[in-house]
Amino acid sequence: MANSKRLFGVVRRKLLRRSHSRITIIRSSSPDTTQEDIAAVKIQSFFRGHLGRRAFRALKSLVKLQAVARGVLVRRQARIALHCMHALARLQVRVRARQLLSH
Repeated sequence: MANSKRLFGVVRRKLLRRSHSRITIIRSSSPDTTQEDIAAVKIQSFFRGHLGRRAFRALKSLVKLQAVARGVLVRRQARIALHCMHALARLQVRVRARQLLSH
């Protein structure tokens, strides 16, 4: 969970760095706020939302890729473990057969 949050932060920072706009915060409570200022704030908030969604989409694809890679590794480990178990079982059969023949 902590790794995914950190990864989301890295992806979001990289995407924000790519944007060419300078986003400023304008308080609508001040008396000299114009319609243009309010419109600018709305545009900036929509743009921030767009960047956040794009970062989240990138994060989701990274998480899916990570899950696929982990699945491949787990299946490989399971195949190796199964192979070793078969080898041990065959060895055990041989040892018991020798013990029965020697008695």
